Amino acid sequence: MVERVIDVDDVRGSNPLPPTDTVLFFRYNNRVRNKVKNKNSKKFFAMGLVFFSSAIILLFVFVEGGNFVPHQNQIDTKISQYSDNHINANAIATNPEFKNIAFDINNTKTNSSFFSNQIATVVRAIKTFTTSEKTEDTKEYGSWIWTPIMNMTPQYIESILSQAKKDGVNTMYVSIDSYLDIFVMPKGEERERQKKVFGNILEDFIIRANKKGMTVDAEAGWRNWAEDDNVYKAFAVVNYIKNFNAERKNKFRGFQYDVEPYLLDSYNESDESKANILKNFVKLVDQTEYFLGDDTLRFSVVIPDFYDKKDEMTPKFSYNGKKDYVFKHLLNILERRRDSSIIIMSYRNFAGGDDGSIEISKNEIETAKSGGYRTKIIIAQETGQVPPPYITFHNTPKKYFEKQVKDINSAFKPYSNFGGIAIHFVNAFLALK
Repeated sequence: MVERVIDVDDVRGSNPLPPTDTVLFFRYNNRVRNKVKNKNSKKFFAMGLVFFSSAIILLFVFVEGGNFVPHQNQIDTKISQYSDNHINANAIATNPEFKNIAFDINNTKTNSSFFSNQIATVVRAIKTFTTSEKTEDTKEYGSWIWTPIMNMTPQYIESILSQAKKDGVNTMYVSIDSYLDIFVMPKGEERERQKKVFGNILEDFIIRANKKGMTVDAEAGWRNWAEDDNVYKAFAVVNYIKNFNAERKNKFRGFQYDVEPYLLDSYNESDESKANILKNFVKLVDQTEYFLGDDTLRFSVVIPDFYDKKDEMTPKFSYNGKKDYVFKHLLNILERRRDSSIIIMSYRNFAGGDDGSIEISKNEIETAKSGGYRTKIIIAQETGQVPPPYITFHNTPKKYFEKQVKDINSAFKPYSNFGGIAIHFVNAFLALK
């Protein structure tokens, strides 16, 4: 009998051969082959996973660059929720005494490479597709109230809330900019007394709203709040809200920024100026999210309808190692906090057609959806007396307003990231007949 010689050096290197017993030898050889086979299978699996991830990334890049409508209407660069009647002097003025006040706002989180950011997009998308997230049956139907807190009487609060509830409002955004009038006071008994009265009125508002099934968010902001010498105002207000919720039984649901940096005089000087101002704004939002920490406060940001890449009205800029447009930077920040939202001032008094509320909101809705973001997009509508007439429902029949809102809701109902409607502002809204 001639022995069959099998060379297994390619498999085992220079290790000695297994026992000469034929059966044991072939069993050994099969085990070695199986190990090599398994090793190759793992390699193929890893390569397949990389290929799949790359394909998903390319898909989202392609989808995001798909159908869109460039924004052409320059009137929106002048739109604001504020007027001289809606803001107090200390929210506007820069006080040198406070510009260097220290808050714990140093966020060390940084975005890394382009690839890691795209992987994060894929992960968000997969979670969206594979998890059965329970969605709220009722969309937000919010409205702003600008009345200074110290001017609110129990009778006024009850009247406003009762009428708003009757018209379907389920969330109130209460401006607390006037807290800064107390913040700048000299420390002492009077300052503490004013602060206590201020807080008591706010809590009364929250109690009455909650009894009617309404939630309450605190709102604050002015166009210069993201600029270096004015950031103290933002964090003074946010710090007050954090302390309020920690000390009071009845709490705010969330905090909202309405900072409109595109209205600064220096904004239109150059693309570089635009980029720097928008970057400061993104930084403020980022630092605020970090400052909120483990607090359960929701976080929302009001923006105009032209911050998305597809609108072609703002420059691309780098923030935390990633180059993108302001809308995507905001999404990446707000995604870190549960139940965050972006409120878009899509001010038109007609929902459909060219340049209607639906069209000028769709870029943002699509961008958030294609990126797998869970941050909600809320569409705001104007009812105040502001020019030009086509951006507001002022002096239009309430039934007409309700029909347009219904059309917006219908158009965006298929989008899981659509969060509802916000109405600016409650007094003007309630005046519609």
